Amino acid sequence: MTERGGHACDSQLEQSVCAEMQHQGLAHEHRSLHFRVADEAGGKADYTPAIVARRGSILFLVDSVESGTDRDAIDRFSRFLEQHSPELVLVLVTTDDAVERIPPGAYDEVYAASDVGKLTTRIRSQDPKGIIRPFEKPSPRDSAR
Repeated sequence: MTERGGHACDSQLEQSVCAEMQHQGLAHEHRSLHFRVADEAGGKADYTPAIVARRGSILFLVDSVESGTDRDAIDRFSRFLEQHSPELVLVLVTTDDAVERIPPGAYDEVYAASDVGKLTTRIRSQDPKGIIRPFEKPSPRDSAR
């Protein structure tokens, strides 16, 4: 875990998001919310998003996934989305080459590591009293590529 301006970051991706949020003046918290997510076997697993940014009643939960092959993380994110409020926006940040390999059911919004400025601007510009702006999900790459 690394410290950035008093913020504890677990990964390089999280540190990059945190730095950009601080740069743009977007208030955020690290690991401040805790959820329980039912698993396929009927048990419950803990899930604590890395970063939380609040815009009125809308909560942006920002987390990172290193690759589209991290099945455990992708399954957890997908189950979380199925089980929790639509006022929680799950945003994933991943490596530039993995964006199109993250299944659309695992996030509300996804950004490449090189787009953390765009991610932060999007959250900062969300009207706290408005509806959540739609996000156009990238289409998955053809597996033959």
